[in-house]
Amino acid sequence: MGSELSFNRRSALRILGATLALSVTCVGGPYAAMSEGKPPNVILIMSDDMGMSDIEPFGQTIVRTPALMELAREGVRFSNFHVLPVCSPTRAALLTGVDIHLAGLGTMGGVRPLEAQQGEGYLGMLNDGVKTIAEVLEESGYTTFISGKWHLGSTPTTIPPSRGFDRSYVMLDGGGSHWDHLGLLSVKPETTFQEDGKVVERPAGVFSSDLFTDKFLFYLKDAVQQGKPFMGYLALQAVHDPLHAPKALIDKYKGRFSAGYDVHRREVFERMKEMGVIPAATELDATPPLFKPWSELTRAERAHQERLMEVYAAMLENMDANIARVLDALREAGVYNDTIIIFLSDNGPSAAYMDAYFPNADGKWIAETFDMSFDNIGAPRSFVGVGPGWASASATPFRLFKTFLTEGGTRSPLIVKMPAVKNPGGMYASFVGVEDLFPTLMELTGAERGDTRKGVPLAVLKGASIAASLRGERNLVHGPDYERAEEFWGQKTYRKGNWKLIWLPVPFGTGQWQLYDTSTDPGETQDLALRQPDLLAELSQKYERWADEHNVVRWDYNYLNAMGFDHYNWAKGMRSQAGFDLSGHQ
Repeated sequence: MGSELSFNRRSALRILGATLALSVTCVGGPYAAMSEGKPPNVILIMSDDMGMSDIEPFGQTIVRTPALMELAREGVRFSNFHVLPVCSPTRAALLTGVDIHLAGLGTMGGVRPLEAQQGEGYLGMLNDGVKTIAEVLEESGYTTFISGKWHLGSTPTTIPPSRGFDRSYVMLDGGGSHWDHLGLLSVKPETTFQEDGKVVERPAGVFSSDLFTDKFLFYLKDAVQQGKPFMGYLALQAVHDPLHAPKALIDKYKGRFSAGYDVHRREVFERMKEMGVIPAATELDATPPLFKPWSELTRAERAHQERLMEVYAAMLENMDANIARVLDALREAGVYNDTIIIFLSDNGPSAAYMDAYFPNADGKWIAETFDMSFDNIGAPRSFVGVGPGWASASATPFRLFKTFLTEGGTRSPLIVKMPAVKNPGGMYASFVGVEDLFPTLMELTGAERGDTRKGVPLAVLKGASIAASLRGERNLVHGPDYERAEEFWGQKTYRKGNWKLIWLPVPFGTGQWQLYDTSTDPGETQDLALRQPDLLAELSQKYERWADEHNVVRWDYNYLNAMGFDHYNWAKGMRSQAGFDLSGHQ
């Protein structure tokens, strides 16, 4: 039976590769023509904390995501698409097209040392020098709406109604229960929901993706009836921890991950190579020593880890089912062929257990508030994270995961389906940044951003339009020597073409600049810094100039360690699920 299953999997891969028509050199007519003279509608769909290979179009081997497969067949995929390593900075870059240090999101949440509090770039929320794509399109006659996670500010000037959304149903927080009002952090034990700027009670017992999609479809129906072009943003909370999902879906995956995260990582890696998502010569490096090899786990530990991934998989399937509901609603309304649909994730997979969030570090709130029993995992009042073993599998073959400026923290799946797209089913391997989507939508809709927002000069756009690639006019989105810098929580990167210069503190990096050729080594396994001293000097000098121009602060690493980095510091030992008792499940 084992050999038969292996044969079927290989056969399925060959069929899938043919179905998706992976070659970017193929030529073909437009998939669907847009209505004559009408600006396109826009739908943005964002998942939360999802690995690039967690969905079928990018290499997933167990969880089926047919709606996203459909989008991939009808649109194009980008296998070298990059976001920021955490939630709200990516959301800011997506909606504004501006560098996060100019938009107010140079940091996130409560991580704000004294120096970072001194400028407009480190507010932890949108500042007044940026305009969202919703504001731009609203000014161009679009109806705009959002449903889902906001995480870009909770003040009167930073909530969705003040940022261009005509209708809004949002969780203002960065995370919380998928079943009820319980929050993510002991310092804010309940989430805050707003509809159209007014606080509302979150209904209990409705799973988050279902809840947000229900409201999104309500807004969508109303927008279609208005007869104007529309822009909708569905910011799903899944698959952010805590891990929750409907029980029937969890049960469906029982036993599907019994081979463990080491085997799953290798299988996904091989499938990604076969599909062309990563170069065939890519090497799979060792994972960070944050977790035991599967073979060394006890029976109880394996059962716990299996259940975590069963819930995670159920969240993914439910997410895809809700995306299917959106696609069906667009077809039923007769506007599917007139709509640009963009799907992405906000950062790489999270390796956290729930005490990784610094207010929860002592475990007291977790123990007092939640039911941490094995049988309750995934149900209301469960409070678990997927952890580093499965996160490393989801980040395959990239280094590290959410929080870090490595490829594992910043590579995200991107699928774009649009009217008159060329090369449907194709895949582009050239670099694209999340900030490129804002100018792309401006070009495709004909909207103009202007120079000011309420009298305040707008910060310069960081991104560049990828519309020409979507139209099949060129394969390279950016030129071969395109340059881009990033910084987050003291981590630094500078890219020039395929070269990536990166600095990470020990033990995540060397505490020195490292240099990688991402065209052949996306896993960042071969540091070429000593072989390319001139290039290293050039790029490091360019980074410092960029940092000065963008008022980047010099972080205190002792502070950053205390605020969360130490949770991933393998030099200080392996982490386990806070408050979880394995003794009752042997």
